[in-house]
Amino acid sequence: MRSQLAWTVSWALTASSALSGCGKEPAEPSVQEGPQAGTAVDCEARRAAADSGGRIVGGETARPRSAPWQAEILSSPRYTAEDRAYDATLANDDPCKIFLDRRQDYELAHKCGGSYIGDRWVITAAHCVDNIPSFGGKPGNVLTDRTVRLGTQNLTIRDGIFAIDAVAIHSGYSKAAKLDDIALIRLKTDPRLAQFTAAGRLAPVRLMAAADRDFDQLEPLRVTGWGWMGRRNERDTVGRRDSGGRVQRNPADLQQVALNYLPDAMCEAEYGEFYGPGTLCAASLGPDGRVEAGKDSCQGDSGGPLTRQEDGGVRSLVGVVSGGKGCGAGKPAVYTRVSRYSKWIAAAQRTARSGQVVRVPEPAS
Repeated sequence: MRSQLAWTVSWALTASSALSGCGKEPAEPSVQEGPQAGTAVDCEARRAAADSGGRIVGGETARPRSAPWQAEILSSPRYTAEDRAYDATLANDDPCKIFLDRRQDYELAHKCGGSYIGDRWVITAAHCVDNIPSFGGKPGNVLTDRTVRLGTQNLTIRDGIFAIDAVAIHSGYSKAAKLDDIALIRLKTDPRLAQFTAAGRLAPVRLMAAADRDFDQLEPLRVTGWGWMGRRNERDTVGRRDSGGRVQRNPADLQQVALNYLPDAMCEAEYGEFYGPGTLCAASLGPDGRVEAGKDSCQGDSGGPLTRQEDGGVRSLVGVVSGGKGCGAGKPAVYTRVSRYSKWIAAAQRTARSGQVVRVPEPAS
């Protein structure tokens, strides 16, 4: 489910993923979207020449209204009849093939996850909104090329699409370093937010604060998302088919998978310099104490919520899906540690400007 891009490929591909292990959100060239071997320009050029003559891996469907803060970042697919006809001519192993004949429009539109934290704010991963690609390999504008869906756990329900007013990205984030993978989206003023809240369709999630209790050893956590559902081994090419050769699909219904909080040392050993103070390590452990294969977030889950249950049953947001190796490949995954960014979140909310994408530094201690 996580929109998680394999670090061995390209961390910041904005591609969709499933709760397999957020990951990342797919790129959107004219006849291609998501991580692939062929580049946007290559695939667009081939399409033009022809014209001229993200359930969670190993997860389950989330209980209705169990995640009323769940957000989706999406786009509007622009595939023409010519695009679809051309895509049908491509071989299944062609890196430019999108399988348009097998995937629904809501799957093609899905990019990333997020969490509603109240007062028009959504928290997500920086790589979901930073320098997003557009069609034809051109730079995109997150303010106009993306929208946010709230108030539903099913992607076929369309009455909850909201426009983006402003974006704040942590200035420490870069596609090369991958750390500080956190951003805030402010939605445009819309009376439906209050209506959805009153109807019980929407509720902000509580943020874990720096002063909150620390994690228990192997504490149970839960990650949710609409990312790709097929397992992908660590060394498999990031593409639109899973390790078994099946087309990767995004579920209509929100998926969830149970994970465990893991010691930092496990992810430090796996990811080295790409794991730092603002990150959190999680995976599903088997009876033998090893990371269990087949349960993970995946492409399309990026930016989505990792939560834990507090005393009294209330869930709090502890992590944001960021990255990892493969999907359900038996490797721990990396999440942005929300409690590390309490001061940054407050600063970003003060700094955000309508109609702009701003980069906000970490406040001084």
